[in-house]
Amino acid sequence: MLIKIAEADLMTIEEFLAYADARPDGERWELIEGIAIMNPSPTQWHQLISANIVRLLLNEKDERMATWVPMLGVGTRVPISPMSLPRPDVYVQEGESLASYVTDDALVLFEVLSKSNRKADRAWRKRVYSSIPNCQHYVTVSTKTAEVVRHDRSNRWAETKVSGLGAALELPALKYAMPLADMYRWTPIN
Repeated sequence: MLIKIAEADLMTIEEFLAYADARPDGERWELIEGIAIMNPSPTQWHQLISANIVRLLLNEKDERMATWVPMLGVGTRVPISPMSLPRPDVYVQEGESLASYVTDDALVLFEVLSKSNRKADRAWRKRVYSSIPNCQHYVTVSTKTAEVVRHDRSNRWAETKVSGLGAALELPALKYAMPLADMYRWTPIN
């Protein structure tokens, strides 16, 4: 059932941030096309995969003294949808980290998939994330099997599937190849 919401009832990003700030700690909210959406709690496997991605990226940053910074996701401004503030699971920004609840700097975005990430949601995220000027890769990560899908700006957002624990996710924008075995470490997939 599709529910229509009056345009006057849609939230701006500023209204959404005030709303989300007043909510209890631990709730995970996103603004999607002017509508505040509370996401269900992720599974432990989802969180472990997200943590592994951040750990691997931080290790690579330290080893190479890279200027980019990997982080757990915060609200991300997407120019094509000014009434949206999606929150990827992990992202990499080019600049320094700030004391901010939002970013518009996302070189690479990762979505660790869950039941709420339906095909339409993934297509919407690909469309809005591709509008971020410096975004080079949008990556979806399965929680059911060792498979990731990378979408690249340099290839008009075409997808490249990588699967199997012996494979690695190439991230040309970071000059880094992330082993899938390490992404899925300590999960039943590994």
